Amino acid sequence: MKAYRAYNSAESRNYLIETSRRQFLKSIGLASALLLIDPRAAITRSRSASGGIDLLVIGDSFIWGQGLNESQKIYSLTADWLGGGSGSEGRDVAAKVKAHSGATIKFRKEEALAYQRAGRDETYRYDPEVNVGFPSMWKQVEVAAEEYRAAGKPNGADLILISGGITDISVAKLLDPFGDEKLLPGLIERYCRDDMFDLLEHAARHNPNAVIAVVGYFPIVSNKTIGSRLFNSWLETMAFPRPLKPLANNVLTRTMYFNKIRRKVIRISDIWITESDKNNKLPVEKLNSRFGEPRGVIVPSPITAETCVETPNSLLFRIGKNGRSEDPLYESRREVCQTSLSELRRSTGLKYPVRYCELAAVGHPNAAGSRAYADSIRSVLRPYFP
Repeated sequence: MKAYRAYNSAESRNYLIETSRRQFLKSIGLASALLLIDPRAAITRSRSASGGIDLLVIGDSFIWGQGLNESQKIYSLTADWLGGGSGSEGRDVAAKVKAHSGATIKFRKEEALAYQRAGRDETYRYDPEVNVGFPSMWKQVEVAAEEYRAAGKPNGADLILISGGITDISVAKLLDPFGDEKLLPGLIERYCRDDMFDLLEHAARHNPNAVIAVVGYFPIVSNKTIGSRLFNSWLETMAFPRPLKPLANNVLTRTMYFNKIRRKVIRISDIWITESDKNNKLPVEKLNSRFGEPRGVIVPSPITAETCVETPNSLLFRIGKNGRSEDPLYESRREVCQTSLSELRRSTGLKYPVRYCELAAVGHPNAAGSRAYADSIRSVLRPYFP
């Protein structure tokens, strides 16, 4: 019978350059030729002697599965499929989960300096539901590589699931109706293209036989988003006094004020999904060109304008009654956010908003959204793992 072992936060707390547009366009010139290569060729040699699969999960809150129970997470569902399904004979799948909420691709300079002053190493970890930027995805790859070598697996993982880039830009910036939307494409290029390529190359060199699946993001809001619910979510994240919300969120204020904001946020979301989709593909194409074989693949999002934030058929967590996130981990996360972020501020001086942390699951795939993503991953990876 197949076994699925997840080495994540619940079992272990030991989670522990710059490339121009011209260089990218040059580097992907060979990408079309790679389409002629059988994609299974890259993975055939990566099977362990036992026929098992080592799955590595790198990234942010999205691929971590913010707010979901372990069995509901995208990587758990993917591991179940790779292993042949629950209760069936199949492959042994060992999942090493380094992703956590808030992770950035690289360690931010100001946070690295704060850690240095506090005498703290980047590998110091908080509960993965707490949305802090560290350990960075870069460090996640390195820590996993060390653990694989220590376990006698110098070639590391067979499959890597990665999501990254949005936390470097920040969701708050993507939902800021008062920001300059013209700056957004440049930020997306920097993080979803340039830094993502650096990360993919870093992961590929530490895991020379792995297929790397970059899991695509989804629209944040759309014209299908219900305005009153979106406004309520916005007020909650700002910790707006709940008794006063009816004065702020009503037909009159939405007509006079919020509808204009909503239209701008929809434009920003459109820019985000269009540019992030495009810029996530470029580093994958460049990676494949660099290595001369199909090392990376893109997993498209199954979440659309019809099922994004606060739509009638949303596949994402909402804010429920009394300002609570609908996810099953809300209460436990609320407690750990308060204690962890207070300790972080005392120890390093770094300040993360507690309310953002408490509501961190809002806008992340719920159980149905996670299943939809797992189906999309399965469709893309089936040729590699028949």
